Amino acid sequence: MEKAIFIDLDGTLMRKDLTISFENIEALRKAIQEGYRIVIVSGRPIRFVKHLADTIGQGIDTIGFNGAYSSNLIEYPISEDDVRALYDLFESNNVSVIFKSIDHIYANKEIIKHFIYPIANNVNVEYTEYCEIEQIKNKKIYKILGLYNNDETKVNNLLDKFDITKAFYVNKGFELTHKNANKGNAIKLYCLKNNISLKDSYMFGDDVNDETMFSLGGNNMVMGNATDDIKKYAADICDTCENNGVGKMIEKILREKNND
Repeated sequence: MEKAIFIDLDGTLMRKDLTISFENIEALRKAIQEGYRIVIVSGRPIRFVKHLADTIGQGIDTIGFNGAYSSNLIEYPISEDDVRALYDLFESNNVSVIFKSIDHIYANKEIIKHFIYPIANNVNVEYTEYCEIEQIKNKKIYKILGLYNNDETKVNNLLDKFDITKAFYVNKGFELTHKNANKGNAIKLYCLKNNISLKDSYMFGDDVNDETMFSLGGNNMVMGNATDDIKKYAADICDTCENNGVGKMIEKILREKNND
């Protein structure tokens, strides 16, 4: 069976400036040469994930929207009924949210500029501010990103009645996807399709949306910048994201493999 390295982006492989370091890229290329499949598994929209994968080179597979979309493998948009109900809920409670499709983002209020991401060289995703429900009701929405600009507990409680996947980030916001969409389910499907051995594969991550992949039974490589709640899943702790933690750990894995 083949082996794979599954890697989160934010706080893991990608720096705060939305780039991947030369050191990390070189380590990933070495892993490919050693026979590992490299899969970027991110909460980010799929076009941005593919754009970053292209900076590494050919042969990088991608899963976006926290496991809601991967070309020729997964497609889990949030239901139109849920999108409409959630839109009305957020509007009535003055919650700032962004609805994300494959190639567009729709904000119910003014867009926060750092949520506008590149999808190709010198090309950013298109966006709509102060969107109306009519503008998104027929679109495939794969992820909803919300911000806590009022009572965090109240917002979380309002979402309880929806049968969707939820990830809550303390003092920041939340992410919503289809009930079957999470990184763990996506990785299981990927491994089944590609005859990948989970027990011989590696999972790199740092945050709550990585917990489902850390629960699969692979080798969990948790970033040094992760919280203690996430570090409890770790088989090993990497250096921090900004200090090339992924690249250093991959180099260590390859050295140990070659010394066996």
